[in-house]
Amino acid sequence: MLSVVSRVVVWIVALPLLSSPLFAQHQADSDTSKISLKRVLSDTSGGLKRIANPPPHALEGRPSTSRRDVQPARVGIDSSVTYSARYIESLRSESTIHLIGDAQVKYKNVTVKAGKITILWDKNLLIAEGLPDSTNGLAPDSVKIDKSTLPVFSDGKETMVGERMEYNFKSEKGRILRGRTAFQQGYYQGDAVKRVAPEVFNVLNGRYSTCDKAEPHYHFRGKKMKVIVGDKVIAKPVIFFIGKIPVAILPFAMFSTKENGRQSGLILPQFGSSPEEGRFLRNLGFYWATNDYMDMRFTLDFFERTGILFRTHMNYALRYNFTGSFSGSFTRKDFANRSERRWNLNINHNQQLGESASLRVNASFVSNNNFYRELSSNRRQVLRRQLVSNATFNKSWGQGKNSLVVNLKRTKDLETGSDLITLPNLQFTHNQSALIPFKKDESGRTKKEPRWFNFIQYRYRGLVLNTVRKDSSNDPDAEVNRRAEHDLTLTFTSPKKIFGWLSLTQSLVYDEDWFDRTKTFKLDTLTNRIESSKDVGFAARHLFRYSASASTNLFGTFFPHIGAIRAFRHKMTPSISFIYQPDFSSGFWGYYQTVRDTTGKEILKDRFAGSGARATPRGEQLSLSYSLNNLFQMKLGEGDKEKRIDLFNLDFSGGYNFAADSLNWQNLNTRFRATPRRNLNVSMSMTHSFYDTDDKGRTINRLLFNKGSFLNFLRLTSFRFDARWTLSGRKSTPAPAVAESERGAPQDLADLDPLGLGPTGESEDGFSPEGAFSALDRPWRATISFSYSLNRFNPLNPSRSAYIDLSNMEVQLTQKWRIGYKMRYDIERSEIADQRISFYRDLHCWEARFDWNPKGIGKGFYFKINIKAGHLRQVKVERRGGTTSIFRPF
Repeated sequence: MLSVVSRVVVWIVALPLLSSPLFAQHQADSDTSKISLKRVLSDTSGGLKRIANPPPHALEGRPSTSRRDVQPARVGIDSSVTYSARYIESLRSESTIHLIGDAQVKYKNVTVKAGKITILWDKNLLIAEGLPDSTNGLAPDSVKIDKSTLPVFSDGKETMVGERMEYNFKSEKGRILRGRTAFQQGYYQGDAVKRVAPEVFNVLNGRYSTCDKAEPHYHFRGKKMKVIVGDKVIAKPVIFFIGKIPVAILPFAMFSTKENGRQSGLILPQFGSSPEEGRFLRNLGFYWATNDYMDMRFTLDFFERTGILFRTHMNYALRYNFTGSFSGSFTRKDFANRSERRWNLNINHNQQLGESASLRVNASFVSNNNFYRELSSNRRQVLRRQLVSNATFNKSWGQGKNSLVVNLKRTKDLETGSDLITLPNLQFTHNQSALIPFKKDESGRTKKEPRWFNFIQYRYRGLVLNTVRKDSSNDPDAEVNRRAEHDLTLTFTSPKKIFGWLSLTQSLVYDEDWFDRTKTFKLDTLTNRIESSKDVGFAARHLFRYSASASTNLFGTFFPHIGAIRAFRHKMTPSISFIYQPDFSSGFWGYYQTVRDTTGKEILKDRFAGSGARATPRGEQLSLSYSLNNLFQMKLGEGDKEKRIDLFNLDFSGGYNFAADSLNWQNLNTRFRATPRRNLNVSMSMTHSFYDTDDKGRTINRLLFNKGSFLNFLRLTSFRFDARWTLSGRKSTPAPAVAESERGAPQDLADLDPLGLGPTGESEDGFSPEGAFSALDRPWRATISFSYSLNRFNPLNPSRSAYIDLSNMEVQLTQKWRIGYKMRYDIERSEIADQRISFYRDLHCWEARFDWNPKGIGKGFYFKINIKAGHLRQVKVERRGGTTSIFRPF
């Protein structure tokens, strides 16, 4: 219980009180206040001798005598005082003015409104009180105060309501009894608030809560507080109450009240327990806004059974120059009855070097391969089995035509422990440009009509790469590979359409790779295995490929004039492409080595394998590809109300390989896509083969057409159908849309989220679990998906699968209860493959969530109860369990 106390107490009195203005718009309680007449009429610190109260009903039915007067500045007062009221009584003998009924006094930027205001000019003192409700007298010395007449104190943007107020014009100090105000999703009140300076208040018995009940479900209380408006609040001691029960206490606390930008202060912890760690406390720490360019976060996680995890995170930024962060963690915990050290380090740096250059650094390091598995409850981090670190320098010039990239990269496999280090990777690129540019005059216009050769474009890329591979962290022998490559692409697009309707494009791609070593292969006759050895020395590989394509568009339109339908249009886009690439595995090129095994079988081995470059292409490629894309559209309405709707797409593609010794015809692929409604998507794909199968279901080089059946010339080999339907009830409260231009991009540290907190206030640090429920602004919603696939490559052994997915299903059962459900049902096996059931309960100023995964990844349960207010969501208690939970029998 004490642990819960320590986590809750630190923040709440201070956090709401201090991270917002001290005074805001007053929200009155539903009950009227009782004030003793003896206390109301007693002599104040200002020395009030007599307060003139009009008799009951004196103000009812009489003509308004409201007026507005300006009192010139007096000795000690450096500004005029403006006041008004329905009834004004001036006692010159006592230098006193009584303002009764809608009384208002303005002095500099201070405004006081009340049912009754008394000004003692000789003491420079103002006293504001509420008027008694004369219809509800309770006793000779007690009345109910009309709450609409309670004093309201305003100082700029800050506003506070109290039962009684006093203000000194000369010292500009004041006092408010039982003040209460609403701000930052919460309510603040104190027994006495004394203004000791224009921006400084002393508060006695201050209380804060986001609960709007007269008796709040929770609140934070500080016996003594000093509030520096727009800066900080200092309180001692701070106690967190649930109801009237104190559950946590801190002897001293200091909180920021800055409205904008970053704020230094304590970070609320998270409480929970697990079967492995026992009870735990996460994210207890301090956030430090160091200056305008840097901030830091220090947190610790305490685990009852295994120890403490220390974490730190630092952000830095300089607008238009650089941004970055450092984060890391350290622990000395007990793993399998032994104490070991664990740590991790993450580095992120982005820097703009002038207008055309930039530097990007991202690095991740861990003490051992199981760091996230042992210490993180974030599923994505647990499943992460590679660490990738990068440092990249990028430079462009020549109006973006030229670019240079220098990259250093390290990839660590957390499963095998192997390392692949790229040190460095240099790449130069010249983007597409005219090989023979147009000749232009001084005005930028072409001197004459461009010729065909002016439409030849080229693109060049060069790369130098050095890689180091280590099979494990203890491997003393690292494999080093160096290579260089460059490629040139020439593209020609016909400036005019052939025959006026056919577009033609041709391209030639040339690749050249340089290596510092190759491989030689030989057969080990004892094991019948092919062994390789390295040959150090320069070697080059030259590859090229030629392609050409032609396409056109055909249109057909039908005008039915049925109702609002004006026309149907069918757009066809037929295209053909030709590709040629020689067989680089032939002995002519020398890129492959032929090895015979003990059976005499010839095996081809790539001499450049393992260098990091792509494999040398095998087999000649001489193919013709074709496609026919169909788009069906419908036009509705006329004139300004005309609307065009895409009905569906139906595409076909295939090809013929002239270089293949068999099975020359490639499969015919068909794809159908449609969106009949905005919330319904349907897609279908099929693959057909032109060839028959043998008695074992294997494809053979025999066309189905040659079997004598003219109509049966295709064989279905695969089929897939998908449908996705999104449903929801009507939106209850439309959310205002925010344009991208209004959001802007973070430019410096003040624009960033320094703690890495999302909209819910949850930290995305790689250690916390992912969220489940999302915001629901509709009574219900659901997404239903159906998928069916059939595999008939071997017609004798077909396989199929069918699933129904129910995702994002949420129903608002009542005003307080919400239920969510996610399920994947395997139709073929008639079983549920995965599911999750979620419950949400609105507990007024608190909220609770319960998730249960009966099976699959993340099997177990998760329970959390937390304060609903966004800035206090970290005040929570959570519980999770896996296979050892109470749901284990299910």
